[in-house]
Amino acid sequence: MPRDYRWVLFILILLFPLFLRAQTAEELQTQIDQRSKQIKEIEKEIAQYQLSLAATTKQSNTLSGEITIINTTIKKLNADIKLTETKIANSQQTIQKLQLEIGNKDSSIENSKISLGESLRLLAQDRDINLLEQIASDNSFSDFWINQEKITKLEGEVQEQMATLRNLRADLVGRKTATEMEKRKLLSLNNQLADQKKIANSNYKAKDELLKQTKNQEVGYKQLLADRQAKKVAFEKELFDFESKLKFISDPSKLPSTGRGTLAWPLDSIRITQLFGITSASGRLYASGSHNGVDFGTPIGTPVRTTRSGLVKGSGNTDLACPRASYGNWIFIEHDNGLSTVYGHLSLVKVSAGQRVATGQIIAYSGSTGYSTGPHLHLSVFPSNSVTITSFMSKTCPRARLTIPTANPQAYLDPMLYLPTL
Repeated sequence: MPRDYRWVLFILILLFPLFLRAQTAEELQTQIDQRSKQIKEIEKEIAQYQLSLAATTKQSNTLSGEITIINTTIKKLNADIKLTETKIANSQQTIQKLQLEIGNKDSSIENSKISLGESLRLLAQDRDINLLEQIASDNSFSDFWINQEKITKLEGEVQEQMATLRNLRADLVGRKTATEMEKRKLLSLNNQLADQKKIANSNYKAKDELLKQTKNQEVGYKQLLADRQAKKVAFEKELFDFESKLKFISDPSKLPSTGRGTLAWPLDSIRITQLFGITSASGRLYASGSHNGVDFGTPIGTPVRTTRSGLVKGSGNTDLACPRASYGNWIFIEHDNGLSTVYGHLSLVKVSAGQRVATGQIIAYSGSTGYSTGPHLHLSVFPSNSVTITSFMSKTCPRARLTIPTANPQAYLDPMLYLPTL
């Protein structure tokens, strides 16, 4: 076979695997594109639910409004689950497609090595020809050098092709690694959404319980709200009297300097509904006349993140002893800089006492447990040496022992002094 045709054959062998598997890769890409369109449609649906929730929570507290919020929350959570499942399927097929392409490049590189080996063999064979034999042959001396230049050129081309293929494979491996990392993120997100599904199911139960308590009548709901408010006021006074008797020694040297960014935001999206201290609503809502933290408005099931690395000192649920009177589900974390934080009104707690957590780690999901007039997250900040978890018998809820973080009212710090600038 003429030498030039051999190289054509080598190149065809090199490219054959790409032609062989191209259709499979195209089919996968078509499915990926279709799912990408589905993802955009689901995201639009979720955005509509969020707008609907924002509009509903601004309405006056009515039974029908409360039921609408619960139903819309459940629909949104289910859409979130569907969105992530679609993204995971897309990621899996993207990885499958990349693996096919990487396999193709591996075969091409191997074929290129064989081709290069053949070219080197031919080159060595030609170089073994004695120069005197070449002169004595019928071929001219210039033919000899032309042949040598051709082989050298072919060798250079194959070397260049191999380098190109190696670069392509490195790029594909990098993309595969990135996609697998994305898949791990999506699987983690799917775990979060599985938690949110639990929250959705608890909302179904809450809805059923609410309808039983009110007998599905607005009058019954108004009475329920009045009873909750009365219990909340009584418990606030009881807790304030208890905390006022606690010893408090101020030691500023053990606290970090006030400055934005000492603590991170506890939510990805920030909407503050009530600030710390004396506010327009604090005198009406709290026995002390002052709000002991910052409230963030957010839909039920929103991931709550720790504001700084630290040790989980404890968690609990005041609703078990005294329903709708205090924090509901709460978490207490001691940080490494002299500060401690408490997160309240949670729907689902994901950490336990003794566990170390990192800044930004998901520790819970927001909710509306305890005394809450709407879904939100409550954040309190204390000097670590002034707050402790206390158990005491409540007069507001007879025969009930509450476990809750407590501190002298003077020890509460303004979270906004340590959180980032908006």
